[in-house]
Amino acid sequence: MSNNLQRITTFFLILLAALLIAQAAFSLQWPIAHDSAPLLYEAFLMQSGVVPYKDFFDFQMPGSYIAYYLLGILSSFNAYRIRILDIVILTALVTITHLAMRRFGNLPSLAAPILFALKYLEGGPALSLQREYLILIFISLSIWIGVTDSLTLRKRLMLGLLYGLAATLKPHAALGLLPFLLFDIADLRERRELSLSSAARQIFLPITIGFAIPVSLITLYLTITHSLFPLIDIILNYVPLYTQINGEMVIMPSSERLTYLFNQVWRLGGSALWLLPAAFGIYLNRNRQAYLLASLALIYALYPAMTGQFFPYHYIPFIYAIILVASLSLSTHQREASLRDFPLSNPPSFLPSTLLRASSPLSSFILIITILLTIRPSQTFNRQLQGREIATSSDRAAQISSFLEKNLEPGDQVQPLDWTGGSLLAMLENRAPIATPYIFDFYFYHHVSNPYIQSLRADFMSQMQDSEPRFIIEVTAVDKPWVSGEDTSRDFTELRAFLTDHYSVTMERKDYIIYELDDGQ
Repeated sequence: MSNNLQRITTFFLILLAALLIAQAAFSLQWPIAHDSAPLLYEAFLMQSGVVPYKDFFDFQMPGSYIAYYLLGILSSFNAYRIRILDIVILTALVTITHLAMRRFGNLPSLAAPILFALKYLEGGPALSLQREYLILIFISLSIWIGVTDSLTLRKRLMLGLLYGLAATLKPHAALGLLPFLLFDIADLRERRELSLSSAARQIFLPITIGFAIPVSLITLYLTITHSLFPLIDIILNYVPLYTQINGEMVIMPSSERLTYLFNQVWRLGGSALWLLPAAFGIYLNRNRQAYLLASLALIYALYPAMTGQFFPYHYIPFIYAIILVASLSLSTHQREASLRDFPLSNPPSFLPSTLLRASSPLSSFILIITILLTIRPSQTFNRQLQGREIATSSDRAAQISSFLEKNLEPGDQVQPLDWTGGSLLAMLENRAPIATPYIFDFYFYHHVSNPYIQSLRADFMSQMQDSEPRFIIEVTAVDKPWVSGEDTSRDFTELRAFLTDHYSVTMERKDYIIYELDDGQ
């Protein structure tokens, strides 16, 4: 790369860093939104001694509850402190990524963390603190360890531990361990140190021990709290039903589902353009480390297909990995022999030497164009610059919260009929206890003929009749994620009869209704 082009690229990265700092500062005003609100509310319940799976019904993995429990303790469930913690986590991720990428040169080590942080903030409040974002701490640390020349016993143990921790939040996050295993095996074979016994002793044993540590501790906690079998019951009976729901919240016939999966996989969540600078990055850095990063990008490109839902946050690990690979297109120095390069001085005969000489400035240009086409300030940030209100479900939550603050009395219970529509955030802000173990209501409206769903409906109505919460908050907004398709319904006859017989509407807006228990009932 010429000095002039390097200066231009550096200046461009400085401008991006300034944009990043500005967005990070404005993000401190963002409210709690989307999935964060339910998870933080569940963390609040846990602080009062409630145990997941046993005392409330949800299908998130145990590591998610632990992570949000820690966030709740550190923030006291204050929105501003939550935002500070998010920026602290992002700063840690940026720092680790910079350290991991330093061996590829100064520009890649600056570009990779800056570009990913911009893409993360581009998602706004809805993408903040998603589980896929939290597992990036473990993935980034694994990359820092894995891009070394060779792995030691301690590093293998750490890799197993990191992906074991990631798996407690999202089990299929552990797929990222596969490239490290394969490259480690290839490395030992190249040094003629590999046999079946040595592979088991040197590679698989320490990685397995590391992986087993967090998984075993989680299992022990679940056993002690008598929540292991409720979790197993949810995994066996509910999770298979939930995974049939796609990203449009539709249950498709089996004959159409495979076509849907193929159509979505190749789209890469709208991030396919990054493949172009990534290809240049791999070509300019043809070594074990570049191939390792590319393998991680491939693994996490397939990651959303594991659930078949392809929500935007499912692509966070892929976007992180592909940006790291794309940043290699800014590499300015040859790899050392210890990095197992294929020397650029001996290019494949089918590539013209002029193309090779031009590849470095061309790759930088391609990366800059990709950045200009794919990285945008978040819509929330733009609204803030315009002095407009932040438009999220938190606006609805603020209204509900104000109502609860004025009307909720000690001992009153509240039941939400909602998912991510704001009622749980309002309940969190008022520390309102929930009336039943059912945090959400969408469970009751898909696979309605399935005996398991019917048992959930029956148990929910039994719990409602026993507790008779003073307030029931039903979100009716158009953005409520109703499930549609085969064997779905928006009818719940028993619930409607219960509301009619025991409750009156005390507040009705276009996107939510608050019911209050009738006097004397």
